[in-house]
Amino acid sequence: MLVDSLIAYILIVALQFFSGSIMYSYIIAKLLNFDLRKVRDGNPGSSNLWRVAGWKWGFLALLLDYLKGTLPLAIFVGIYGHSLNKFVISIAALFGILGHAFSPMLKFKGGKAIATSFGAWSVLTKWEAPTLLGGVFTIFSIYRKISKKKSTTPEEDALRVLLGYFVLLIYVVWKVSQGAPELVILYFGNVLVILYKHKNELSNLLHQYRTKRSERA
Repeated sequence: MLVDSLIAYILIVALQFFSGSIMYSYIIAKLLNFDLRKVRDGNPGSSNLWRVAGWKWGFLALLLDYLKGTLPLAIFVGIYGHSLNKFVISIAALFGILGHAFSPMLKFKGGKAIATSFGAWSVLTKWEAPTLLGGVFTIFSIYRKISKKKSTTPEEDALRVLLGYFVLLIYVVWKVSQGAPELVILYFGNVLVILYKHKNELSNLLHQYRTKRSERA
């Protein structure tokens, strides 16, 4: 029985990684004769597809990236319910994110995994965590409109994501206190992926900050 459970858990994690590794934005862009590696920051994700192919294709890719963060894990959760180990669910959700961020399809150079992360958090927290992250991102979008900026820089996008995950940490701490310790695995694993995938933008932000400090001194 233990062996059967172990095999089932390995299968769940492997399938979720495979699901995450399917680069829908890259595939759609190729069909439309676009090379996302030459767009903006070179991220082969839905945001850059949105920029070059329009909102319809971008939204389709965004939806697919979100769904691959939930499937097939959500199906297993629906079938087995509470009998599934919650820590395995958290690990599998994280592997879906890893699949997108380090996709074998692109020689382990994937996207930044934001939409896929939304899907992963949806499995474990339903609407709560995605709504929290979405709220932070929306505030940034409103600020952009108020400041009359047509578009954000990759560095500003990275700052937005970083702030979102800081707010999410507060939520995770609260959920752990309510009896959901499995979220710790997903949170810190997700944050490490996000930091790594945004390392260039964060480095640029740090450089800009140091430059401004030296100019004021």
